[in-house]
Amino acid sequence: MKKALTVVAAAGCLAVASIAFGGIPAGTGVNGSLHDMNVVVGINADVMARVCVFCHTPHHAQSTKDASGTTGSTAIYPLWNHDLPTDAGYTPYAWASPMNTKDDQGNSFTITDPLAGPTRLCMSCHDGAIAIDQHGDAMASAPKTFIGTVNTGLGLGRGQLGKDLTQTHPIGFDYVAIAAWRNAHANNGFDNGDGTKSTEIVTAEHTYATQVITNGTVQGVYNTVTRASAGNKTIADNLYNSRIMTCATCHEVHNKENATQDPFTDGGSKTLSLAGTKTFAMTAPNYFLYSKQTDSLICLSCHVK
Repeated sequence: MKKALTVVAAAGCLAVASIAFGGIPAGTGVNGSLHDMNVVVGINADVMARVCVFCHTPHHAQSTKDASGTTGSTAIYPLWNHDLPTDAGYTPYAWASPMNTKDDQGNSFTITDPLAGPTRLCMSCHDGAIAIDQHGDAMASAPKTFIGTVNTGLGLGRGQLGKDLTQTHPIGFDYVAIAAWRNAHANNGFDNGDGTKSTEIVTAEHTYATQVITNGTVQGVYNTVTRASAGNKTIADNLYNSRIMTCATCHEVHNKENATQDPFTDGGSKTLSLAGTKTFAMTAPNYFLYSKQTDSLICLSCHVK
């Protein structure tokens, strides 16, 4: 995934260098970012150089029918201008241990809709079944054209995650319910560093991790973290209906509130060769994440380890 993303960043820099360098860093907005399809897809860029149109439109947006076409769906799409995936063929994540799939009353933690909430919108590009540069009816691009159009074979992995979600972090589950159950049944005790306690999964009212605090070598005392200050996004803010884990729980897709990643540990001397013709350094890759990858802070935002 890291390699594929870096390649995408590389392709974007070369395709539209004038705006790519302004938007690829975290927190600089969507124009020129890796979600600006004019930068990423190159030859199939929007003919009017619009950025938002690949996902949104003020008119003739996707209806609120569900994926099967049934009317009366509760889904409210944000003026979506991209074909939506059907539910067919998706395999949700399954927990390895049966003890983690039901609460004490026997209620199942099984994922009933792996595409719940914003995930369905994300997968309308990232499952690879619908072209990432396809948008609207009036100016549809060539079908099934993924990242790599300009430089054949580069970057397909990031745009085309597939429908086997057993290979990804679980999404579509009730974060609040699972956190409560696992915390109640864990044998370890843990101080969040803000006066509250967790044991396995941080409760949803917490903000995202910003730094690990080293606790020495005392047995039973784990990594504690500092967190973003009050007023920043909490985990609950990024849960669908304040409960369901989705892609958007970790990723801030508009490149506004995401964390700036640290450079590679070798000082940024790593280089990539694009199609064997150009070499350049990638120092601080942008994954649209709310927390850094350094010290696995994005993981420790939720997990007590």
